[in-house]
Amino acid sequence: MGKFMLELNFKVSARKMAGMLIILLFGWGIISFLDVLWSAYSNYKSDSSKIIKSGHWGDIVTNDVLLDLPDELVVLPVSSKDTQWFFEDYTWSMVLDLLKSAQLSDQALHAWITETPKRHDTDGIRLMPTDQQILDLSPESRSILYPILTGMSANADEKDIDCFKEEMLNQQLQDSGLSQKSIAILKRLLYRNPGSPLLIFSDWGVALRQIPDEAEKRLFMKTLSRKPSLLAEIRITPDSNIDQLANYWGVGGRRKDIEPLLSSIKNLKTNVDLSLIYLLPAFVRDRIYTYPFPSSDGTGIKQDCFWTAFNTFNLTPDDKMCEMDYIAKTLEHEYYKIYEPSQLGDIICLSIGGKKVIHAAIFITTDIVFTKNGYDFTQPWVLMRKQDMLDTYAARYPASTLQSIYFRKRSI
Repeated sequence: MGKFMLELNFKVSARKMAGMLIILLFGWGIISFLDVLWSAYSNYKSDSSKIIKSGHWGDIVTNDVLLDLPDELVVLPVSSKDTQWFFEDYTWSMVLDLLKSAQLSDQALHAWITETPKRHDTDGIRLMPTDQQILDLSPESRSILYPILTGMSANADEKDIDCFKEEMLNQQLQDSGLSQKSIAILKRLLYRNPGSPLLIFSDWGVALRQIPDEAEKRLFMKTLSRKPSLLAEIRITPDSNIDQLANYWGVGGRRKDIEPLLSSIKNLKTNVDLSLIYLLPAFVRDRIYTYPFPSSDGTGIKQDCFWTAFNTFNLTPDDKMCEMDYIAKTLEHEYYKIYEPSQLGDIICLSIGGKKVIHAAIFITTDIVFTKNGYDFTQPWVLMRKQDMLDTYAARYPASTLQSIYFRKRSI
C-alpha cells in the first residue's frame, strides 16, 4: 500500500474557539448526559424523525437532533476592525481576472479595483474590503470568490466555513429568538458552492460587527454553533435474529457483552427500541455526544477524526494517532483495503486524488457513521448520516473530486 499524505482538517480559529459547544463535565455535575440529549432532541425534530433502516445490523430507528451550546460557554471573539483576504501566489493581474469573473456589477467591479485597499506581498496579494462591500456581494459572487479564499491556508481564520442543511438552519433560526435584523444579516451572507446542497457561512467578523448589542451577538453565535447529530436505536422484536445481531454488534471480541442484553430484550415478547450506545465499543460510548476538554495552552492531543477512527477498538487511546506519519504506517501495517464497508468499525477515508486523505469516519451502518469533524474542542463526537458527511467535505473542498476509500482492521 502506498504511503498516504494526510491532512489534519478544520484548523482552530479564534472564531471557532469563541463558538465552543457543550462540554460534558460529569464529574463536576455541570451538565448531565440526559440533559444534553433532551435539550438536543427538543431543539430539532425533523418531519421524518422516525426512519427505519434495515440490514444485517437489524432495524435502526433515527432521530435528527442538534447539540446546543450552553449560555455560559458562549464567548465572543476578540473584535477585529477589518477584513483581509490573502491571494497566495497571485499577481495583481490574476486578482483582477478573478474579480472580473465574479459576476459583479460594473459599478461594484470599479470600486473593488480602484477603491479597495490592497498590498503587494512577496508571496501574494492582500485585499482589505469594507464590510459594506462584503455585504453587497451576491451569493453567486461569493460562490466564485470564496472557494479560492478558503483553499488558501493564510485565510483559515478569516474564511473558516460553517455548513448547514437549509431545512435545519430554518429550524434553528425559527427557535432561536434572534431579531429579524440579525437573521437578515445572516441570510445576506449565505451562499452555496456549485453543485452543493448546503448553505455556507464564513463571514463571522462582518456579521458580528453589524450587531451592536452584546447579548444579541452571543445569541447569534449560540444559534449558529449548534451541531447536528443523530440519536439512533435498534428495534428488537420477538422475531429478531439475535445470533446475527450479536455477530454484527459484537465485533472486536465483544459478543459476550452484547448477546445477553439482546436476548433478554427479545424475551420480553414486545418491540423495544434500544439505544445504539449500549452496543458500541467502549471508546465510542465514552465520547459520543460529548466534547473534549480544551487545552489551556493549545498544545493538547489533537483528538480529530483520525485519532477517533483509529482508536475505536482501543481500551486505552493511542495518542500517536494524531500524527500523520504514524497514521499512514498504521494503515499500511494494521489494515487492508476493502471494496465497500459492511462491518461495524470499518474505516471510511475521504481523499483527494486517492492519495491525500482529509477525513476519516467509522462505519456504523450503511448510512450512519461515527466521527469528529475537526480536532478542536468546539467539535463534538457525533453520529451523522454518511451523505451529510460527504456533502460537508465536498462543500469544504469544492475544487476537488473526493473519493471514498475503505479499510478494515486485520485483527478483528
